[in-house]
This record gives sequence, C-alpha cells and structure tokens, in this order.
Amino acid sequence: MKKLLKRRTFSNGLDLANFAVSSDILSNSWAAISELQSQIGGNHRSPPSSDTVKIREFEHPEYKIIAFVTPPVAPSYLQEQSGLVPSSSSEASEFKFLCSKKNPSFSINKAAISLFNSLKDQLSPLKAQVATSSKSIPHIITGDCLGGSIASLFTLWLLCTLDLATAKRPLCITFGSPLIGNSGFQQAISQYSTWNTCFLHVAHKDDIFPKLFQSSTMEQSIYKPFGTFLVCSESGGACFEAPESIIELLAPKSSESAQILNYNSIIKCLERQLICKNHYAFSVHNTDSFKAGITAQVAAIGLMQIQLQNMDMDALLRKVVMSELGVLERKNQVFDPAEDLNAMKVKLANLEWYKKKCEDEGPRSGYYDSFKHKMVPRDHTAVKFIRPLTIYWQRVVEEAEERPQREGAPLRIRWLFGGTNYRRMVEPLLIAEYYKLGKRDYISQGRSEHFKLLEDWLDKHQKQSGKSVSNNSKMKKIMFSVTEDSCFWAHVEEARISCRLLNSGGSNNAETENLVRFEEYVMGLLKNYAVSPDIFLDSSSYMQWWREYEDILGKQMMGASHNSELARFMKDEDYHLYKSGTLVFT
Repeated sequence: MKKLLKRRTFSNGLDLANFAVSSDILSNSWAAISELQSQIGGNHRSPPSSDTVKIREFEHPEYKIIAFVTPPVAPSYLQEQSGLVPSSSSEASEFKFLCSKKNPSFSINKAAISLFNSLKDQLSPLKAQVATSSKSIPHIITGDCLGGSIASLFTLWLLCTLDLATAKRPLCITFGSPLIGNSGFQQAISQYSTWNTCFLHVAHKDDIFPKLFQSSTMEQSIYKPFGTFLVCSESGGACFEAPESIIELLAPKSSESAQILNYNSIIKCLERQLICKNHYAFSVHNTDSFKAGITAQVAAIGLMQIQLQNMDMDALLRKVVMSELGVLERKNQVFDPAEDLNAMKVKLANLEWYKKKCEDEGPRSGYYDSFKHKMVPRDHTAVKFIRPLTIYWQRVVEEAEERPQREGAPLRIRWLFGGTNYRRMVEPLLIAEYYKLGKRDYISQGRSEHFKLLEDWLDKHQKQSGKSVSNNSKMKKIMFSVTEDSCFWAHVEEARISCRLLNSGGSNNAETENLVRFEEYVMGLLKNYAVSPDIFLDSSSYMQWWREYEDILGKQMMGASHNSELARFMKDEDYHLYKSGTLVFT
C-alpha cells in the first residue's frame, strides 16, 4: 500500500461519475424506466409478481435499453424478504455458474431470486435475443429498486452465455436498488473483473432502499455490494468500487435521513452541476494525491457538509481511502495473460527450435532423451524457457478455475489451443526430469494438476464441437507433428521398467499385462497418426524399449505365440514409411 502511495496514485471517481452523467446513459435509462412506471401507476402497492413486472426494449442510435420496472414496493415488504437463498438451493440453480473452486458457494436475496424465477418464461427468449443482437450493438439493462435487482440478475445470466471476445459488453445501470447478495456473491463476480465492470449502481446517499439490508456497522453486514456505485446527492456524485467504502458511505446515518427518492430530479441536478460547477469545485489541497481525490469524492456527494454527532469524518475518510486503495492495488496485481502471451509464444518457439536441433544433430535421440541426459549446452539452455512457460500456464489455469464457470470450456479457444501446444511441448521434458531422478508412476504420482485440466478441457471441447482432423491430413503432415499425448514418454518409461522387472524375475503376470497394454496404446496412437516420428530415432527411449522388448520376445517371456500388431510393425520396420508420411494403415 505504501509503495502505491509513493508512486502518486490518483482516484478517478469524480471523472467516472461526470462521464456517466455527460454521456446521457443515466438520463436515457431513467427515461425508459419512467415510461414503464407511467403504465403501472404509483398507487399499485401489492407485492410484485410476474404479471405486474414491465419489461421493454427501447431503441437508441448507439445502443438498446432494456428496462425492468416493478410496481412500487414498500421498504417493509423488502425487509420481510431479506432472507438469503443459498447457491445449493434449486431456486438459485440458474446462477450455479458463479461457483468456482475458490468461491464454492454464495447466497442471493429471496425477494430478488423469487421474482427472477417467476419471470423466466419471459427472460429466456429475451436472453437469446440479446445474445444474438449483442454481436452488433451494445445493450444497457436497467431498472430501479427491485426492478434494478432483476436487471442485475438478468445481466449476470446473460454474461454467462456471451463470448465477450466477439459480443458487445452489456452495461447494467440500476437506480436505488437494494443489495442482492452476500460476500460470496460479491466475490464470485469480482473475481471476473470483466463482469464486475458491467455494473453501475446509482444510489442517492439518503435513499432508503440501498440501505435496507445493512446494519449500522460494517462488520455485521451480511449483504455486500458489487460492481461500481455512483453515490450521489443534489450537490454532485462520485464513483466508488470497494464494497467496504460503499457500505460506509451508504450506512444509515439517522432514521430521519432515509427517504424514498425519485431519480429524475437527481439526474437533472447532476447534469446542472456538471454544466455550472467549476471542474475543481471539489478539489482538496493535500500532498497525498489519492487521499485528496477521495476527499473530493466524499465532498461531492455531500457528506462533508453533514454535521452529525455520531459521524467521525476523519475516520470515514481513512476507511474509504484504505478500501479504495486496496481495490487499486488488486487491479495492479491482476494477472492478464494477454500481456505476456507473445513473450510466451517466443519461448515456445525456442523450444520447438531446440526439439528440431536435437533431432538433426548429435546422437539423434530426440529432445526428450537429450534433455533427460543434458549432454550439450543447449539442453541446459532449454531450462530457462521451460520455467517461465510453466509458471505462466499454471497461472492461466488457476485463474480460469477461480472465475465463474461460463457455458462451454473454461478457456477460450485461443488460450485452449495455446495451452495444448505448451502441454505437448513442455510436459515431456518435465517427465524426463522426473524419471531421471529414479521415480515411478508419473501419471498418478507426479503430474501437475494444470496439465490434467488442460487435457480435460481440450477433450471436452473436441467432444462438444465434434470437430477433428482427418487421419489423411495428419499422415501428410506427420514430419512436423508433436505427439498428441503429452504423457507418452511416461508410458515408455513405465514399459522399460516392466521389461527390467520381467528380465529380473519380477511378477510375470503384472508386467506382461503392462507390456500388452503398452503395445495396444502405442498402436492406437500410430493408427491415428498421433505420435511424432522422433520416437523412432535410433537412440530414443522408445527404440531402447523396443530392443529390450525384442529380447524378451526372443526368450518367449511373453508366451510362445505372442505376435502383436506392434511387434510386427516394428520387426517389419514399417516405421520408416510412417516417418515419411506414406504409411496407410488397413
């Protein structure tokens, strides 16, 4: 934290609020809400139901607005419905994608999730429609009070299905809405920063509804805000992101101050303030630039002018500064794989060059065995490429696991294929080091979890897409291929161990069964052109296994009648045709 302060950090909460006001997205969103409110009437006070909720799309030149409006609700009704529905409940089933390894559970407000579920027949086709049109035009999804809660849940539900690499990101704008989830809910959304930035909650400092589920002290608050909050008053507004800051700023100050507000007049006040006030109206002279910015933001929303006996302004500012600074620090620490992707591609290309050199020069054992024995300088140089690649992809997989699980693969296609190339190139080298140390059972005992996940995700993607490369195409390109099973060399090492045990009088049945399975495994790879020709280099571990196995076959230790398909393939030296890309299996 102190290091960040020394770098003269700044808070841009005033600028964000001014941008939201000047861009007309607030006024246009509220206009849509007002139009639907006029169709309901202000005297309708019964509890909201699917029959009384108004949902409508509004066209604008640069975006579409989808507004959710419920009949006016009494604060007492929402307080009665302040209970939380756990993510394990069937009522929250549509949002189970928010669960992750790091954040396995959360809870949602009962009133909000019950109303959302009652609207699903209307919301399902709307979600499909928005998902399609989002490819060409952005959407603002808005609502006030409980309608804002439905807008937030609908936006989350929509985000689960959107591919933000191709779709326009939606923006959810709520006005005076109560909080809708606990800390687990907030953390699940915040872990995926792209989603968290899709929410802008406008809340007047005296609005009763955003305060409903808060107690007088932050420590006792079960509900937690997420997204960005534009906290405002008639004197101005500012944006805050830290949940702790928002809770402090909206905490009930006195029973008299809480009101039910109409945001039409508040938006007009914000627009007038933007036009009439000097840009530096809330500037504060302070050598600490970040604290000065936060102080100006608190002044903008009118809290500096409040003189209440139970309000310690210095303590409030300290809490807000530390909370917002914590958000800034976490943003600076966020891992962005895109930033380092090109550098990782270069390191992988260096390993590909290393692989080719090992095949073309020296003892012609292939890069697996060359790296295992490290006889020449380039073998040691390869280590400096392996470590950063492994750290990078472990982090990519870890981040993917921690994020809410979208429909489909946890990694987008670009990253999934990049991770596959990395796994197939690097894991064999880690296997080489593992067996060099005399260890056994790499697949069950030594394999890193991130390799397992990358492989699982690729398998699921291939099954879901139904796409595969034809064997004919793979045969023609076999000279430039990499073995598809990144654990191939672990199977080879275990087969060599079985040969040694069999020769030394070990358990005949167990070892012969292992070797039969290995033969079937290798033959399956060959028929699918899924193994690189470098395994047939004279000094490779695979060819060493074959010579050891051929000796076992000669001693009839596999049985007098044993004549497997792989044994015939190797004895007939069909692998020369395989290497040239001309062998067709019949």
